[in-house]
Amino acid sequence: MISDKRIDTTKPLIHVGFAHTGTTSLQENIFQRLPNVFYAGIPYSTLGGIFSYIKYLDFDDYRFDLTHKLCFDYIFDKMVPGQRLVLSDETFVDQPATYFTPAMMPVRMVAERLKYHFGNATILFTIRSQYASVLSNYQVYRSRSRSLSGLEVESFNAWLAGNTTQMRNLYLRNLDISHAIQIYADVFGVESVKVLPLKILMVHGFDVYRDRLSEATGLELSSFSADAYVARNKSDDASLNLNDHQRQVIWERAKEGNKRIARAFGLPLAEFGYPFP
Repeated sequence: MISDKRIDTTKPLIHVGFAHTGTTSLQENIFQRLPNVFYAGIPYSTLGGIFSYIKYLDFDDYRFDLTHKLCFDYIFDKMVPGQRLVLSDETFVDQPATYFTPAMMPVRMVAERLKYHFGNATILFTIRSQYASVLSNYQVYRSRSRSLSGLEVESFNAWLAGNTTQMRNLYLRNLDISHAIQIYADVFGVESVKVLPLKILMVHGFDVYRDRLSEATGLELSSFSADAYVARNKSDDASLNLNDHQRQVIWERAKEGNKRIARAFGLPLAEFGYPFP
């Protein structure tokens, strides 16, 4: 069970990741459609520059004063009394899945910048078995990179092998999900961090998933039904599968982090098919 502590609904909600965990579906089906919410997240309009600064400008180039002024000009000054701020952007912790992608600042630096500009917030992580998220990551990477560069990209075997030659790499930086979750717990406080597995939607259905999301965030979601929830960016290449060696590589990198998160948040990740010791 996700923590049943009462959520402070006056605090901003920051949905920080992870990528390939149903994030686009939440952004398009729910977060953008909520009444009494000021939504500042993907897809961005004029707000995109603010979060690009937060994610991609290194220490020497980053100006807290300028970014803070932009937050007031484009977010806080436009909110009306009673509105709750909701941010949603999985690239706060994960790289965009494109061949040409900017270098992201370390997760702790991004978290500390978010804390500076938005104060105490409820932090939501959506998670998914790394076996599935790796395949999804590659499919999105391949599709977007082809359209961007016009070139054939490497095979899944070559991509995975290359991305697991380093301890933490560009596209699979969060095979150990506990790393980023612990950083946000350090910065915002462990009581402010909530973790929601996508598998709840698949196993228990939309109503249970919606209720768990509401419990974790303090958002009133009772008006949303399964009919209005359309899955986005679904992975559809059934020919891609993990072989035994690839599953072993992912298992080795993900198992201990999954165990830590399962214990800390009371989640049945082993039952949900996550890599687990």
